[in-house]
Amino acid sequence: MNKNKEGLVKKSTFIAVFFFVVLTIWLLLLIFKGLNQNSNSAQVWSATYQIIAWFGALSGFYFSNLWGRWKSLMGRANFAFAFGLLAQAFGQSVFSYFFFSGIEAPYPSIADIGFFGSIPLYTYGIVLLAKASGIHFSFKLFSSKMQAFLIPLGILILSYFILLKNYQFDWNQPLTIFLDLGYPFGQAVYVSLAIVTYFLTKFFLGGLLRKTVVLFIVALFVQYFADYAFLYQISRDTYIGGLEIDYLYLISYFVMTISIIQLGSVFYKIKNSE
Repeated sequence: MNKNKEGLVKKSTFIAVFFFVVLTIWLLLLIFKGLNQNSNSAQVWSATYQIIAWFGALSGFYFSNLWGRWKSLMGRANFAFAFGLLAQAFGQSVFSYFFFSGIEAPYPSIADIGFFGSIPLYTYGIVLLAKASGIHFSFKLFSSKMQAFLIPLGILILSYFILLKNYQFDWNQPLTIFLDLGYPFGQAVYVSLAIVTYFLTKFFLGGLLRKTVVLFIVALFVQYFADYAFLYQISRDTYIGGLEIDYLYLISYFVMTISIIQLGSVFYKIKNSE
């Protein structure tokens, strides 16, 4: 095995951690200075942290080559997660454009093409990851792993009572209704699939994939909470932006990036064991 190529996993991890630490310190300095979300300095930070998503996407495209790109399930899974991060970066870029153009960010907007578009992409990635592990989804499988649905069920219940209770259906805005319901439901679906995959990858590759799946679950959970905080404010017309919400997105992008890099690590571990 080419040690230089294997070392790319460590280098990629270091770069991702470096970006995350620098962006975190930068944010702490902004908070220490008492700058609010609408300050130019804070908005520059908000427009910059998507660099983590871009780096994660590039890592996904590279490591997909190890698995044969589209020719293998793992290769396609890398692509799916990478495109999911690109979709998030697109949404972030649109929001930054709105601010620096002096436009009040609408909801829904073209940014939701990216934000909501990441849901089917992440879902597809998890399904491919599960299939690569030899898992075949069926009703019998789900019924035997009901514990995997307790947390996602809790998510939906929480979304209903805090976000959707007394929800006013304005059928003159069907897209808004679709997104308001689609975000929590779609994210509960991919979290459910990720948890099922975790339970069923115990013996696959000696359990090598389980740690990576855990990272994906964490990334998807944080993604949910970031979207939840955003939608909560939007639904009550109280959204004024917030560095705290942006930081949740940063954490999600960072953990997703590390997860993608770890898929490359799994490949090298398999090759070294042969």
